[in-house]
Amino acid sequence: MLIGLAYGMLWAAILAYFFHTRTGRGWTGWLATGSTVISLGLVTAALVSRGLAAGHWPLTNRYEFALCFVWAIVVVYLLVETSWRERQAGAWVLLAALLVATYAVTRSPDEQAIAWLLPALRSPWLQIHVLSTLLGYGAFGVAAGLGLMRLVPGTASEGEGGAGRLFVSGEIERTMERALALGFPWLTLGILTGAIWAQNAWGRYWGWDPKEVWALVTWLWYLLILHLRPLRSWRGRRLASLVVVGFGVVLFTFVGVPWLVRTVRLESLHGF
Repeated sequence: MLIGLAYGMLWAAILAYFFHTRTGRGWTGWLATGSTVISLGLVTAALVSRGLAAGHWPLTNRYEFALCFVWAIVVVYLLVETSWRERQAGAWVLLAALLVATYAVTRSPDEQAIAWLLPALRSPWLQIHVLSTLLGYGAFGVAAGLGLMRLVPGTASEGEGGAGRLFVSGEIERTMERALALGFPWLTLGILTGAIWAQNAWGRYWGWDPKEVWALVTWLWYLLILHLRPLRSWRGRRLASLVVVGFGVVLFTFVGVPWLVRTVRLESLHGF
């Protein structure tokens, strides 16, 4: 019930942000932000309720991770909106959250059911590893929304100042880069703590598990972006394209790898 309401409020927020971008009216901006905050509150309430019912942190399957993923994107976006004092990116960023939320709400009842905590998951490294990864993914989701905004024609001004309600492309890019700079250390911490947890649970730090390999691919992709960022020839739309593709790599690591493991029948110790 709460997740359904949160999903509906997320749609309302996106529509309000788009309307605000077109009209520039103050009340539409407040409506958009208010809808986003309400959606975030509903997701938070649902996660807390689920955690209390299960007796453990709601981080143990793809459905719960997807809900936390949405939560992380929205939280990071609201922090960006507060510091940037600009709402034009809201619709684009929340499209990333909506994509993940749609995945969550379309899961089967069996996948949404609360499960018992497996012995390997009964570790404080669960919270540290998963929450670190979530914060990194959330920041990358915000960066991808800003990158998409930069790529869509008519959403940014190429000059030194904005034209009407168009925002300066350089401002979008700087905010996108700040989101990347926030997300990369958290993803790095997530991989490092995952290795420590693997050593405690399975007796090895790294085993070239499909999930581990794609986590490394994701990390290397964003490392590449951070190295290309200072090069003038890679700035602008090229960099924005890499950031959007990077979020696709994140989604494949989250959703595609488990599907690939099931389809090709690869060996994997990771539940999701």
